[in-house]
Amino acid sequence: MLGEMRREVREELDRCPVSRPAVLRRSDLPDALLACDLPTVADEATVAAFIASMEERGWTVRRAVIWLILDKPVPAPTCPETPVTATGEAANVISLLERHQNDVQDVEAVRAVVKAAEAGPRNLERLCRQLHGAWAEKLRLDQPLPGALLPYLYEATKEGST
Repeated sequence: MLGEMRREVREELDRCPVSRPAVLRRSDLPDALLACDLPTVADEATVAAFIASMEERGWTVRRAVIWLILDKPVPAPTCPETPVTATGEAANVISLLERHQNDVQDVEAVRAVVKAAEAGPRNLERLCRQLHGAWAEKLRLDQPLPGALLPYLYEATKEGST
């Protein structure tokens, strides 16, 4: 999921005249997907042109000292026709969402799942453990779970199994 979005940003970064290739990484911030250090390797005009180009493509770009922080809504993957075979905590959170389906959105959770999936199965498992605990509390308080997250979890567990 994040790989395609990363390629889009990387292609635009590669068009920029720079002193060295800009670093592009997953953002540590919960409200953003990616971060790059373009301001450290390019002049202000190049940075401004990059920001304008990314914003035309639907990205939100903001500055944070030497970093550009990038975010964009992650398109929802299509749900698989056959059941997903997940294990561990991923299976638990998928089961919770399947039993409590709704269209409640949680953009921050989508970002977290997408970034954890790209980081690898252990990271996804760690995130799912956190979500499971938080969602159990929501159920006890009769609050809705973010059912719209289900396709992202299906895709994340599929990515993690390959």
